[in-house]
Amino acid sequence: MIVVGIVILPLLAGCAERAKPAGKACGSEIRLDPAPEPLGSSKALTAEFTTAGNMEQPISFGEVTRAAGWSDQWDTMINVSSAMDDDWLNKMAETSPDTCWKGLPPRSGSDPASFGYYVFLNERQVVQSVRWFTGHRVLDFRAGERLTHDTALIAKSGGLRTY
Repeated sequence: MIVVGIVILPLLAGCAERAKPAGKACGSEIRLDPAPEPLGSSKALTAEFTTAGNMEQPISFGEVTRAAGWSDQWDTMINVSSAMDDDWLNKMAETSPDTCWKGLPPRSGSDPASFGYYVFLNERQVVQSVRWFTGHRVLDFRAGERLTHDTALIAKSGGLRTY
């Protein structure tokens, strides 16, 4: 029994590291969910990433979203993955420090989740989340980078990148 406890205890401790601190109060909450699509179809946007990624000239991110039939009612897009916590996301999204983010991709030990989100914001409010999957991610940009309508994208192997 003691051996089982020694093996299980570190596993439980690893699971707890993503939990919110007990004393953290959420002033507001952002829930990531790919279902509502007020800006436009996530599927159409992902297809347009691939189409634009096969072109030879740079294109602005706003041109890509408009070509996908999207509304321009967003001003910033950030990437959300399992490696991020509330503090990092609030900094990136410029949201209040007491905002709690729900629906983040789960993290299992040191392995990242197989998906994440492109999160579109308008005036620091989440408007739409587009889910991406590892291995099928056609938009690549640096950690900590925020994309806007004017961000220049470069075609790279059927996808787009900012650098």
